[in-house]
Amino acid sequence: AILVSTPGTGGAAATVFDGYPMAQKGKAKKAIQMSLVASTVGDTLSDIVLFMFMAPLAMVALYFGSPEYFSLFVFSLVLIAGVTGQSILKGLFSAFVGLIVSTIGIDSVTGSSRFIFGNLNMASGMTFMTMLIGLFAISEILIQAERGLTLKKNVGVNTKYGKQDRLTWNEFWRVKKVIIQSTGIGTFIGIIPGLGAPIAAFLAYSFAKRTSKTPEAFGQGTLEGVAAPEAANSAVNGANFLPLFAFGIPGDIITAVMLGAFVVHGMRPGPDLFQNHAATMYAIIWGMVFANAFLLVMGWALSGIYAKIVTIPKNVLFPGILAIAAVGSYSVNNNMFDVKLMIVFGVIGYLMKKFEIPLAPLIITALLGRSIENSLVQSYIILDGNLLNLFLRPISALFIVLALIILALAFMPKKNKNKSQQ
Repeated sequence: AILVSTPGTGGAAATVFDGYPMAQKGKAKKAIQMSLVASTVGDTLSDIVLFMFMAPLAMVALYFGSPEYFSLFVFSLVLIAGVTGQSILKGLFSAFVGLIVSTIGIDSVTGSSRFIFGNLNMASGMTFMTMLIGLFAISEILIQAERGLTLKKNVGVNTKYGKQDRLTWNEFWRVKKVIIQSTGIGTFIGIIPGLGAPIAAFLAYSFAKRTSKTPEAFGQGTLEGVAAPEAANSAVNGANFLPLFAFGIPGDIITAVMLGAFVVHGMRPGPDLFQNHAATMYAIIWGMVFANAFLLVMGWALSGIYAKIVTIPKNVLFPGILAIAAVGSYSVNNNMFDVKLMIVFGVIGYLMKKFEIPLAPLIITALLGRSIENSLVQSYIILDGNLLNLFLRPISALFIVLALIILALAFMPKKNKNKSQQ
């Protein structure tokens, strides 16, 4: 995500927005170290929360039904405005394209097919990772090809990294607030099964941009833009274990595998898990903490070596990225259709970058679109056809009110600006 604008997972997609620009400015090592520190802090704090507040926080997940999920998704979509760039219209257009993409496939409610044009490969919808690879990696390759793949190294990229290129304590201390608030966002998203790291990363990035004193710096290569998504997507990891340990509800694929491991060893997740298997459970949590420490030490030591990837000549680097991207897309479903899909999204991403249309709204709505639709239909049924009853449910009302407040605050700077101009 940082070195070659190719996120390896959905949770790393938001890191591209500032990590890659930093690498282009010759600050690849600093960006990697910021990502490493933010991830370590976020994951460790999340593990501590897991250790101290497992039962009460896990109870929150039990209060989330379809209306609460729908309200949370609405709140998330409102925050998209934080990553839409300079033009709201372009941001809305990008979000609209993402919603269209999310409708492709079989309707989970009616069972009817939508926009598959007789192609069974599209029946299950667009593969999210294939879409990410195309939008980021392939589009960047096309842009570099347009500029000309020469034997010269990237302009402005350092080939030798010294002490001045390391992340300093002052820089870390400057972004500590962003890391802590992003960890909180990631932990909250993590305790709710099914949401995942991508949503946490984009929400944290958007919130960090909205609360920053220099929001215009986001997208240009700022440490805050790297720290926010990395702290959030890592905080999800520890928090995902909360509903698993407390109620036996896996939050993602990893915790689902862990659930199987617990069952095999005769450990039934639930309120009595820590009482009956205290030694094993504490060993697991401490193992997670020590793993974070090991990651920090090893990652910091190797960050300079990783950063040198950007010094590889472009005519060698980008063909290699293209090959890896094609293999990665194919491996998702072992189907060449995904490779073709990667190229299509690559062209879409290229055109969007050329016309300065932000990618973030498309990615967020493509990710959330199907969930929004399902939760809306289910909420409509639960609330007897009256969505105003959302305000009668405390959690739903909270998210809707927060969304309205954010919309109201979004217009306040414009009014102040207009007054100053007058």
